[in-house]
Amino acid sequence: MASVNQDFTEDIKKFISVNEILQVRIMDDPNSPTSYSRINDIVEGKLVIAWPTHHGTRMLARRDQMLTFFIMRGDEPHEFGGLVDELDYSAKLPQITIIPGSSIIRIQRRQNFRIKALIPIEIVAQMIETKEDSSSTIALQTTSYDLSAGGIAIIHPKRFPENTPMEIKLALPDGGPMIKLPCRVVYSDALAENPALHRTGICYLMITERERARIVRYVYRTQLKRLHP
Repeated sequence: MASVNQDFTEDIKKFISVNEILQVRIMDDPNSPTSYSRINDIVEGKLVIAWPTHHGTRMLARRDQMLTFFIMRGDEPHEFGGLVDELDYSAKLPQITIIPGSSIIRIQRRQNFRIKALIPIEIVAQMIETKEDSSSTIALQTTSYDLSAGGIAIIHPKRFPENTPMEIKLALPDGGPMIKLPCRVVYSDALAENPALHRTGICYLMITERERARIVRYVYRTQLKRLHP
């Protein structure tokens, strides 16, 4: 996870326009065929696209599904992730509304949109003692510093070594149940302004479509509130 917050609306405005052609695949499915679509409209950071098709056959899309989108900039392919928000069968040509879930970058590493978010979390970390070849368990309750569909960051006095395995319980303020996820530590660095505290980046190792959809929707709605208070 990078240390700079990103704004989905600004990202979309910079890189995408109406009538843009998109290649579409189901995220994390290596067997997904590539379908094609066109952007019909852009509304409050959401993309309204023609229903993706592959050789004339519509993609089997469903609400809360995560898709990967590909566009060309010059000779360089770019990608971003998005969540299926609405399915519109009533239009003359069926279309889908997409909430972007990550920034648009060259195909190397997709970076999820992140927001500053103070959300209660519970952490159980398995600390490995390399010299003694043993481990100990640390449990703590804290709040998140920022949040994305791919991971979370905290600021805490404890420094966690890279790759420390964790289990986190995340309480989103959306009325849904607590999300319980296996994770690992990506980095844990002392803050320049206060070396007694460490910013720790944590990535999810396993997450269901429903859980990721809840996080993407929460990130989107939070950003929208900040843009239009």
